[in-house]
Amino acid sequence: MKKFLDRGRLTTATLVLATFALPGCMVYQIDQSSLDRDARAYQQPAPFQTESPILTPWLTPASDDLPTVEVVQSQATQYNDMSGLNFVASILTLTLIPAVGSYDYTDTLTVAWEGETLANSSANYAVKEYMSLYFPTPMLFMGSLYDMGGLDLEDTQNTIGVIHARNIADAIARQQPLYERVPQNDPEALANFVKSGSAPLFHPRATARIAALAPANNPMEYHQQYANLSGYVNLLPLEWQAWLIGPDGLKGWQIKAALDNGEDESEMLRKVVSSYPEELAEWNRTARQTEARYREWFSHTNPALVSNLLEAQSQQRAQWPYYANMTEEHHQILIENGVPDSIVAYMTNAERSSELVAAAKTGPLQDSQGRMLTEEQLLERLVRNDNNGRFMSPYTSDGVLAEWVNLANNANMGATAGSAVGAVAGAYAANKALDFVPFGLGGLVGGAVGAEVGKEVGRESAISASGGWEAIKSASDRSFDSLPNMARYLKQKYGTTANFTDAMRAATQIYPEFSSVLASTN
Repeated sequence: MKKFLDRGRLTTATLVLATFALPGCMVYQIDQSSLDRDARAYQQPAPFQTESPILTPWLTPASDDLPTVEVVQSQATQYNDMSGLNFVASILTLTLIPAVGSYDYTDTLTVAWEGETLANSSANYAVKEYMSLYFPTPMLFMGSLYDMGGLDLEDTQNTIGVIHARNIADAIARQQPLYERVPQNDPEALANFVKSGSAPLFHPRATARIAALAPANNPMEYHQQYANLSGYVNLLPLEWQAWLIGPDGLKGWQIKAALDNGEDESEMLRKVVSSYPEELAEWNRTARQTEARYREWFSHTNPALVSNLLEAQSQQRAQWPYYANMTEEHHQILIENGVPDSIVAYMTNAERSSELVAAAKTGPLQDSQGRMLTEEQLLERLVRNDNNGRFMSPYTSDGVLAEWVNLANNANMGATAGSAVGAVAGAYAANKALDFVPFGLGGLVGGAVGAEVGKEVGRESAISASGGWEAIKSASDRSFDSLPNMARYLKQKYGTTANFTDAMRAATQIYPEFSSVLASTN
């Protein structure tokens, strides 16, 4: 910074010229008093390894076999406007006295391992903003003229790095006595230490120590005992990892044991597939729809915006954690040791289709010959071939509209919401769902039905106009157990037919909440 000020120092003659040449200006300057320039880092043995350029020069791993932690640096900014006194003085002098604001920065460094935050460090500094409308007086303060990006922040960033390194070293020194009191050859004591949450910077080291204490012969039972400790499985050789990755009840060793004890392969496959949360599949489906709309609306006018939106959407997309870090190498180990490849194929974090997950919840996914059901067969599993489900199908088994659909539409019920419902159905029939209302139609349609008609009042009126509930049920020979199943099936089966709009209008009158489910179904 001194070099920067020396370079920018103006002579008296230059300042006089600038006074006449510049009617006003804005200058940015680092507030030297806001940063702890006296901070000193020091060498410290670390209970982990790190590739951070900030910590590496100061923290030396206590041994070569320690886990590597993740180090993330982020920054938050807050703008503080001028003080009341400064405001008055600036106004009275027509900004001869500059208006002074400041950008206060908080730089945070986070040490994390296996999703657990082990430590945080923060360092603060500020950038002053001097502004005058009519006079060049901010030039007296020097710094970066007009553009904050012109500030020389190298010394500041170096000082921030020193502060972070000192803070983490201090945290290690404080926590080390707590770890050293734990018996180093007692895996149960080490596991209790990790579970307690105390001295978190030593959790990677303690977990690695537990893994190192495993018996050389037949260690599976030992590993099973500690497999749920965060990060433990990833410290093991691949041949043991393969058996221990997954949710309780569906880990490789548990699947193999169940099959060896006589459980049917198709039933185990159904369990593995249906363990994927159905609501997560729907969430990701909606996320993909939003991404498609971003591309359609903005790709030609603002590609940079599309890129930013897609990145943000990708970061928010829900993830399934159960088979985290499962690789093809793990799969091959399981297959070679007797786990059927049909099951192994679904021991993954890959997204599942909503149809597959829904079908898995209703029964086996294989036919009598052990072959996986086709997409058409899976789709048919979503509908019941009776009228005992909670929701009646507007289509009969022969593909025509049920009688109650015509009655409901002929009675012109739901006039307030009819146009909106028809718009939803029509959009789907043309495969242009959600094109005309940004970010989904659930709020529009739900609001129209709920606010202006009232869900219950509208539903009861529609049922009455259709001949009553018993008439609706008797005229239906197909039904569904859930509205998501109903929306998926009807969209896939009849979405391009000419009478789809009529069917959706009637169904939404009987089941007002169906409109939002339909709008979020791909």
